[in-house]
Amino acid sequence: MAEMTDELLARIAKRAADPKRRYMTAAEDEARVELPIDEISRRFDDWDARNAEQAREAALRDGMTPEEYERNLQENKEIQERYGRSRSQIEDMMAAQRAEWGLPPLTKMSFVETDGHISASSRPPGATPLSAPPSGQQWAELERAVGRKMPDDLKRLYSIADGGFGPGFRGLSPVDDMGRHCEDLRRRGPDYCGTVAYPDSFLPLAEEVLDYHYDLDTGRIISSDRNWYNHDLEAEDIYDIAFQSLAAMMEDWLQKS
Repeated sequence: MAEMTDELLARIAKRAADPKRRYMTAAEDEARVELPIDEISRRFDDWDARNAEQAREAALRDGMTPEEYERNLQENKEIQERYGRSRSQIEDMMAAQRAEWGLPPLTKMSFVETDGHISASSRPPGATPLSAPPSGQQWAELERAVGRKMPDDLKRLYSIADGGFGPGFRGLSPVDDMGRHCEDLRRRGPDYCGTVAYPDSFLPLAEEVLDYHYDLDTGRIISSDRNWYNHDLEAEDIYDIAFQSLAAMMEDWLQKS
């Protein structure tokens, strides 16, 4: 079984120090730029128009007539209007919520566009900086919330920083978030629907397409699939062994680009 050695920790720390490789979406965050809201809306409109034209060209190449395409397009618009929300509606809801909270209107946001993706965020541009390692008080509070002692390999790993690096869309969870998330999972389960129980020995580590949990009883890393019902799984198959140890999970992360 892989161990959290000094050599492994040094390699993890080196990659964590790279803002473009710190966590899964770090490179995208580094590519973000701050733009006025109106400019971002214009770029979203251009993106939508380009994709609509590409979809139309693809449909016609596949044999659909222009009339059929327009009919399908209108049906989809009616469904969206009936059951969904448009981007402008979502923006209006966000503005209303900020006003209710007493926050000033957003005038700028961070924005990124790639060949296959476009997004805007209220987070500032750039990868999230690493935080200082958790304090002894933070570890103690986590242990009280979970009802278990934290293992040495986890504490050694978090001597690099309080999460924000490693597996996960935004890296490993900060210690304070682990406690809150654990309490929530114990109430609602890994799919947040109460389908199956969240074991008392599990500690939530990171969120990806699959979520990762440290099994404090065995030292293994367990994955859970919150969308099990869309992946043709039975409820009892929500959990699976992802890695034999925390060190093995981090070694796997280091091997990935």
